[in-house]
Amino acid sequence: MKSKDVAMTFWEHLEELRRRIIFSLIALGVFTVLGLSFTKPIKYVLELPMKSPMMSMVANAIDASAGSEGSTLGFLALALHSGTSSVEAELILTGPFQSIMAFLTIGITTGILLSLPIILYQIWMFVFPALNRSEQRLAVPLFFTIIFFFILGAVFAYFIVVPVVLQFAAGLFQLKNLWDLKFYITFVTQLILGFGVAFELPIVMAFLARIGVIDSQGFRGKQRHALLGICVISALLTPADPGSMLLMAIPLFVLYQLGIFFAFLVEQEAEI
Repeated sequence: MKSKDVAMTFWEHLEELRRRIIFSLIALGVFTVLGLSFTKPIKYVLELPMKSPMMSMVANAIDASAGSEGSTLGFLALALHSGTSSVEAELILTGPFQSIMAFLTIGITTGILLSLPIILYQIWMFVFPALNRSEQRLAVPLFFTIIFFFILGAVFAYFIVVPVVLQFAAGLFQLKNLWDLKFYITFVTQLILGFGVAFELPIVMAFLARIGVIDSQGFRGKQRHALLGICVISALLTPADPGSMLLMAIPLFVLYQLGIFFAFLVEQEAEI
């Protein structure tokens, strides 16, 4: 048996990469088939922000756990209740081809989302042996931190951003809203994935500080430029409307401040 400390040859690296790619493709295929098999419940989940506003559901959960009076959480629940209303819109299909495309979009998107942790794990395990011992000690916490911030961004988008944007879009004109199902699914998943990726900002900033590109003081001095960049990134990662862009830009600027703190912690660790 080969020792793990023995360097792998080019062909062994290539074989390892091929094996990781095959595992990733198998996971993607299995979860895509599952997604295509359960399109109706998945469609129901995607429709929840429109049929039953998520902020109202969060407010109901707060009421059930902490009560509706005499506390900060009670005040938050009241504010969430007052800011929610049902979305007056109907999802439609404009033809048989759109029906097929909506079916495939639901299945493929579900397959990508569910297989993403496995794909990231395969990438991570391919890179992991190349790290030194000190980097390997940080690798596992870093991996779970990346997953945590992605899930945090996706949950924030699903529960807060999507309902707000849908309500804004539905009330923009005094017309009956007939939304194409395929475009609706694409719109919602784009928001969720966009926020998931955008919430990785503190990790990226900490990484840049770790490799010496820029330190925490440098990040502090470039906050105005960062705010402009955040607005541009928000416009690219979200559908083209001011509401969704602002709902991404504001949390991203807060995450930028968190990233400055992460960069500071990385610098302190490097000095020890």
